[in-house]
Amino acid sequence: MSNIKKFIIFSPSYNEKSGGVIVLHKLCHLINELGYKAYLYPYFETYDLNKNNALKTALRLIKDCWVNSRFNYKLNTAFTSPIFKEKLNQVDLSEFIVVYPEIVLGNPLNAPNVVRWLLHQPGYHSNKIFYGKNELLFKFNSAIDDFYYQDSKVSTLELKVIHYPLEHYDTVAENNSLIRKGSAYCIRKGKGKEIQHDLDDSIKIDLLSHKEVAAVFRRVEYFYSYDVYTAYSIFAVLSGCKSIVIPDKGVTIDDWYPNKEDRYGISYGINDLSNADKTVKLVKNRILDEEANSKSNVSKFVIEAFDFFSFIENKRL
Repeated sequence: MSNIKKFIIFSPSYNEKSGGVIVLHKLCHLINELGYKAYLYPYFETYDLNKNNALKTALRLIKDCWVNSRFNYKLNTAFTSPIFKEKLNQVDLSEFIVVYPEIVLGNPLNAPNVVRWLLHQPGYHSNKIFYGKNELLFKFNSAIDDFYYQDSKVSTLELKVIHYPLEHYDTVAENNSLIRKGSAYCIRKGKGKEIQHDLDDSIKIDLLSHKEVAAVFRRVEYFYSYDVYTAYSIFAVLSGCKSIVIPDKGVTIDDWYPNKEDRYGISYGINDLSNADKTVKLVKNRILDEEANSKSNVSKFVIEAFDFFSFIENKRL
């Protein structure tokens, strides 16, 4: 019988501006809500080590591991997401499944059971992919390209976990009568793209808090996102803005989000606003359904992960 019983989520400190970090913490919370045991392990950078950067990398690693991650680690107090406080060399890691986001190189915790959660296209941030054998990989949603890694399994389940701060952005009804003007925009992961809207009377939201962004969204008419996969495009719709994503070159609307429901209310390009308007009224229910489905998705994930690593464990014996 398998002894795999618990989860460790390798995650950065909580940051309300980072969708990836939010869902890592939410995953930990939902696993615990389902009656299992899950913990957060403070994230530290992983590096492609070579003789030319060994000393510099070692110093950065020490700083990340013991200064930044341990002493400045933040949690969402509304979540049940405890920090893993035991020393790794004093626990039996075979009892745990460790979940790494796709940006992590290798297996820094040296865990025997590894899940790789593809929150973005593998290699997008660093142009490097270094995973391991016998890992179980999950795509976040339909926006992630089909991906295969030798000697590992890619699940057919989309592990979509949603957490929307509706307390800030669900304000359409109370603001329908306002006269809106100007625009807002974000760059985020769209850095380097050519600006395609008029920057006069346009507010950049990249460094603002949710409270500040919501105040902006309540008064502007348009929101332009140069990051094609940020939740701020949805937040803008919920706040009554006309939400426009500036496409990546060569990426069609079906490449962007194959699932039409993922595009509700958002114009893919400046000339798609009429189509986006037709689905604006569907956005709120879509959001609520996704929130509800998150727990179901996590339940299915837990069962599949237990079954997969129990099978791998039996093969090792």
